[in-house]
Amino acid sequence: MKHPANCSIFSAVALPAARRTAVAVLTTALPLVPGAPAARAEPATWLGGALRLLGGATVGWKRRRTAGMTSPFAKRRVIVAGLVAISVVGAVATQAQTSQIVTLANFTSSTGIEPVGDVALVNNTLYGSTTLGGSGNSGTVFSVPTTGGVPVVLASFNGVNGGPDAEGGVTVVNNTIYGTTQQGGTNGSGVVYSVPLGGGAPTTIANFNVANGSAPVAGLTLISGRLYGTTTGQGQGENPGTNGTVFSAPLTASGGGGVTTLATFGGSNGSVPAGRVMFSGGNLYGTTLTGGANDQGTVFSLPLGGGTPTLLASFNGTNGANPHGSLLQVGNTLYGTTTGGGSNTDGTVFSVPVGGGAVTLLGSFNRSTTGEAPEGGLTLVGSRLYGTTSEGGTNNDGTIFSVSLGGGDLSTVATFNGTNGASSFSTLTLSADGTTLYGATEEGGSANFGTVFAVTVPSDVPEPGTWIGGLGIAGVAALTLRRRLRGC
Repeated sequence: MKHPANCSIFSAVALPAARRTAVAVLTTALPLVPGAPAARAEPATWLGGALRLLGGATVGWKRRRTAGMTSPFAKRRVIVAGLVAISVVGAVATQAQTSQIVTLANFTSSTGIEPVGDVALVNNTLYGSTTLGGSGNSGTVFSVPTTGGVPVVLASFNGVNGGPDAEGGVTVVNNTIYGTTQQGGTNGSGVVYSVPLGGGAPTTIANFNVANGSAPVAGLTLISGRLYGTTTGQGQGENPGTNGTVFSAPLTASGGGGVTTLATFGGSNGSVPAGRVMFSGGNLYGTTLTGGANDQGTVFSLPLGGGTPTLLASFNGTNGANPHGSLLQVGNTLYGTTTGGGSNTDGTVFSVPVGGGAVTLLGSFNRSTTGEAPEGGLTLVGSRLYGTTSEGGTNNDGTIFSVSLGGGDLSTVATFNGTNGASSFSTLTLSADGTTLYGATEEGGSANFGTVFAVTVPSDVPEPGTWIGGLGIAGVAALTLRRRLRGC
């Protein structure tokens, strides 16, 4: 049966304008592949529109059948509406997927309390540090197998040899673990320490004394046989107006020289650097919590040999505020997080050109959904960035999130619930095969003293919801093409 010329499957004859618009949006705006940009409305909106579309088409067909006006085309409208609804249901199912957090280790007062920093992966073992606990109640250095188990205490701090507050995590070089403590040491202003990979007493490589910096909270970066890091300048006895430093230290106490101060911040170019520095093209790059044009933090660079930090970008609240974590370079762009600012003042993911320039906002956190206050840096897996938030999410215990390099699709990968950990400050560590991310939480677990956890990287292989959605879209296209070939 030939129908009028205007009988296009989504024409005014076929469907009212509202339904026609709904179909056009539904079949073009929903991402059907994990990792694609988020839809421009909530899943419930799309699903509701699809069901209304199906209901309207069905009612219309029943009315025509009652009036003796049924046709294959009227039935076909119902089929099409059904396929569109299936597409939306499939897409919503795909978008709702999350990964499960697996607790690998729970901490006790004897094994350590509050593993705040990053964990290092060597072969099949994770290494890290705690801020408190252990035999001296000033923190520990520990190891945990990737298969899980009780944390093994490799070293305990006692204040004199460092601690408390080994917040920056650890760096492993050959058979030695390196890190910093915010307090302790000869002057009480923190130390750079080393511990044998198999365990043993901490060795103090360098003591901070206020004049050369104090209160390091970030981990260390190995570059050409030396360790590089930052101090916040917020330690005991710190002089007012001191804004923190960038320093280097040898790998051994006998290496000589102790701490070498490479730069001191002046406030206008940043203040209180709290993240690990990264190295690229002869320069160190990092962030400061405060300072800059708006006193809400900066991105800076510094020649490896030292000098005056160069201001690359200042945060202003709208584009983020108070970055704490390290930076990640991809191509000619630096990526990072801020603990505050953005559209909800809950923190952001941002990018900045490596040579400096405007801050690009890639995503704003929402306390109730994606989390709040990301303290760590970002980890690249494929074309997506992964990280953690220290607060917010469904249970207000923090989240694991991801966002694409282009931004606009910040989403929750997994949510902490207290039992599986709470409040992660970690930059996630990726397994060698690229399938698993590891980290630590400050709190939560069986004793509420923190955990080490693992989470599987979401697969890029389309899930069942994607296939269902694709089937629905394909069905719509096939029916449209068939009608056109038959002259409508």
